[in-house]
Amino acid sequence: MPQLIVTAVGPDRPGLVADLTRHVYDVGASLADSRMVNLRGHFALLALIEGSSEALASLRRKLESDGSEMGLHVEMYEAAAATSRAPGSVPYRLKVYSNDQPGITARVTALLREHSVNVEELETRVESAPFAGTPLFVLEGVVTLPQGTSARKMREELATLGEKIGCDIDLDTI
Repeated sequence: MPQLIVTAVGPDRPGLVADLTRHVYDVGASLADSRMVNLRGHFALLALIEGSSEALASLRRKLESDGSEMGLHVEMYEAAAATSRAPGSVPYRLKVYSNDQPGITARVTALLREHSVNVEELETRVESAPFAGTPLFVLEGVVTLPQGTSARKMREELATLGEKIGCDIDLDTI
C-alpha cells in the first residue's frame, strides 16, 4: 500500500491534532505510525500515512492548501517500501540519566554508531530534580543490536562512557 511521510511543525494549540487527523480520515487514508509532541509550546508531528495513491494525492493537496491556515509548516515525502529490522538484530531499551550537560546524546549515540547499533526510537527531556538541585537530563529509546554484537560488551562500554561523563546508562532487554 502506498505510504506518505508527513512532518508538521508550528505553534501548539488545542484541536490541532484533531484538525490534522481529520484530513487523513476525510480522504480515506490511515495514520499508520506517528509521533506528536508539544515541545514547550511548539507542536511537532512525524507521521507515516497509508492509503490508496488517490487518497494520498488528495491528502497532499489538502495539507498543502490548509497547512498554513492551521499555523503549520508541513512537508511530505513519498515513503519507500517498508523494511523490517535486520535479520538477527535484537531490540533493547536504552536509558540515560544525568545532571543536564551538553553533549550527552552526541557521545552516547557516537558509541552506538561505532558498534553499528541502530537507534529505532529516541526521546530526550530535561526534568526538575528537586532533591539534586539541578535539572535532570533523561534519554530513553529503543536500539537494535546487530547480530553477533554482545549485549554484555555493549553494557560494559556504555558503563565506561557513563562513568567518564557522569551518567547512569542502562541497556535492558525488552
